[in-house]
Amino acid sequence: MNAQTQIATAPQTNSVGLLNLEAFELSQRIAKMLASSTLVPEQYRSVVKVKAGKDSFGNMQYRDEENPNGLSNCIIALNMANRMGADPLMVMQNLYLIEGRPAWSSQFIMAAINSCGRFSALRFDLEDLGETEVEYQETVWENRQKKTVAKKVTVKNLTCVAWAIERETGERIESSKITMEMAVKEGWYGKNGSKWQTMPEQMLRYRAASFFGRVYAPELLMGLRSAEEEQDRILDVTPDTNVVSTQQDLSPVKKQILQAKTLDELDTIAADIEKYSDKEKAELDKLLNAQYKKYSEAATTKKTKAQPKAAEETVIEGAPTETSGEAVNANSELDELKRLQQEAEAVAQQKKQPSSAEMKKEYAKALNTAKSLADVLDIEEQIENDARLNQQDAQYLQANIEQVRAKFEKPQQQTPAVDPIKSQAAKNGLIRNITDTPTVSDLVQKVAPVINEYKPKLTAEDMNEVMNAYAARKKLLEDQQDMFDGVQG
Repeated sequence: MNAQTQIATAPQTNSVGLLNLEAFELSQRIAKMLASSTLVPEQYRSVVKVKAGKDSFGNMQYRDEENPNGLSNCIIALNMANRMGADPLMVMQNLYLIEGRPAWSSQFIMAAINSCGRFSALRFDLEDLGETEVEYQETVWENRQKKTVAKKVTVKNLTCVAWAIERETGERIESSKITMEMAVKEGWYGKNGSKWQTMPEQMLRYRAASFFGRVYAPELLMGLRSAEEEQDRILDVTPDTNVVSTQQDLSPVKKQILQAKTLDELDTIAADIEKYSDKEKAELDKLLNAQYKKYSEAATTKKTKAQPKAAEETVIEGAPTETSGEAVNANSELDELKRLQQEAEAVAQQKKQPSSAEMKKEYAKALNTAKSLADVLDIEEQIENDARLNQQDAQYLQANIEQVRAKFEKPQQQTPAVDPIKSQAAKNGLIRNITDTPTVSDLVQKVAPVINEYKPKLTAEDMNEVMNAYAARKKLLEDQQDMFDGVQG
């Protein structure tokens, strides 16, 4: 193990790498083998399992999908293993991707430190300082505004220090002291599902080992943090989601502004929008001002038309007017109003369209009531061309299509094979009955039903012979009957 974790100092002609043609080709060959294995984590595989919806029994279905990053991830992992002198499979099984950042498992960090040969085995000093009340800062959202509040929590203040003896100097070296108070103030303790609340001693050891490795053996960790540290560094993006939702809620207000008929209605809406944030108010005020301008100009125009024409003649030709610049501004504001109105209509039209879940129900109902395979094919074509369906609902409907199609495409049951010996015996018996029948009525009423009953038990050749004998006997009896009828006449 010591030899594996030592960093190679002399170049190897047959080693893997990225900057040498022969080494790069060797890396690709090894990476292809690893990518086709199921023992490596999913991000390194050439094919991954992707959810394809649920079947009729509620069981999740999966489909194989090509992973375009699998081979390249394997090559990078091989390069890291070569630089560390470690086993590639061990590196791949202990390297995690947290929000796009690579991170080591804490067990791997401890193993790398213990097996590098530079230190004694890693040890931990735990100390209990009793319960303490810790004050920390937390960001909350009130009335759509970010606010920092001070909170307090009582924890059992445990501390941990990772230490080892450096073999070259015999000196005891230690990591920084990790405390539960630090975990609370850094935000590690209060996260949803945090292991700091359920297994604090283990988390203290993991964090102390990571701190020790980054200070005294950074080349072993290649500058990467532990997976637990990366998880604790993930920020809460919930406020961003709230901002998006509030921006979407402005569309009904915009619609009310555009549909207002009088200035009084606009005044009422203007009073209601005071509860929104400054940014949202600025956007709504712009639309309100445009509407105010529209109704004011309409009132002014109506008043001007009512004035006598003599007043119009008092205007001095060529004199400058104050409305020349205002007309240009009014036109630009009207253009902006039209654009905002079109956007509001587009949002309203989009809301009128059914959602993906509603369309899924409609298509599922149509599939259940399909009466033929042609109906199923028509519905399948509509589903493929419907952009309103998301990927998950489309996959669910595709699974239903396969089930309904199978119902219409059931192969017809094949008739059982006929025994030639039994068919020959039945044929002979039927022909004797046909030959012994004295009249046409007996042939039709008694012999014909027996022939139909034995039809599934006869081969095609035997059935043809029986039918030929039946036709010949019937013709003979009919000719005899006609001959006697002529003699009597």
